[in-house]
Amino acid sequence: MRFHLAAAAGAILALNLASSAAGAQEVDGIVKKLKETQTITMGVREALFPFSYLDDNKNPTGYAVEFCKRIIEDIKTELNLPEIKIKYVPMTIQNRQALVANGTIDLECEGTVNTFGRNKQVDFSSVSHVSASQLLVLKSTGIKNYDDLNGKIVAVATGGTSEPDLKKLVAERKLNLRVINVDDHAAALIAVETRRADAYFSDNGAFYGLIKQSKKPDALEIVGDEYGYAPQGFMVPKLNPTILWIVNHTMGKMFKSGEAEALYMKWFGPLGAHVGPKLRAAWATQSYAE
Repeated sequence: MRFHLAAAAGAILALNLASSAAGAQEVDGIVKKLKETQTITMGVREALFPFSYLDDNKNPTGYAVEFCKRIIEDIKTELNLPEIKIKYVPMTIQNRQALVANGTIDLECEGTVNTFGRNKQVDFSSVSHVSASQLLVLKSTGIKNYDDLNGKIVAVATGGTSEPDLKKLVAERKLNLRVINVDDHAAALIAVETRRADAYFSDNGAFYGLIKQSKKPDALEIVGDEYGYAPQGFMVPKLNPTILWIVNHTMGKMFKSGEAEALYMKWFGPLGAHVGPKLRAAWATQSYAE
């Protein structure tokens, strides 16, 4: 009984502290900081090709990073700032949302799946990319669809949206499989290539980079029907309406002008991808009139 009371008290204290922190944040804090320091913190991933990764010179680059740099150019114009320095902050699947929520990161530039749950803590930009969950497997496993997973071991990343999706898929298909959790995509690739896992269930947008990283890319393939709808956007801390407006305004202009599609084809075209109907529909929906 004492344990339960202590746990409840701890949970209430944590909620109160979180509420106090949120209440202490001022509206448009990023704008104030930018005018004082001329510096914006951009959250990046170090190995999520082609979205956000480090190039040969260890500089952040990729589809999402270029998208955000374009947004920052408009932030300079709208706030009448001649220069904005970018401070890159590395992040992971597990800590990205917390780093945005607590203000460490001003603009997350990877592309995170927008969910109602995440919207409790952070705000999201318009849709930058649309993906769905599929399986990354070695061709030699013979796995072609989800029913082939019976008796197999499936890896899934801790903290991503694919984790609850996999639980739903297992329940819907009545699959008998074993799940192992991995910290990130790189760990999942190692698990699949070493046969510690028979398949990796994740956002199919991440598979392009994993196949590219593999020492034997021809040995891998993406299988299974696309599961779910995963619209991605860039996270911004709550209570920053001016920055969020600039972000969405810039993206809307890019959607209408064709700049967004050109950027997409620059990074995904060489991989055999194109702007699909769901992404095109999202962009059309968010191409608001001036």
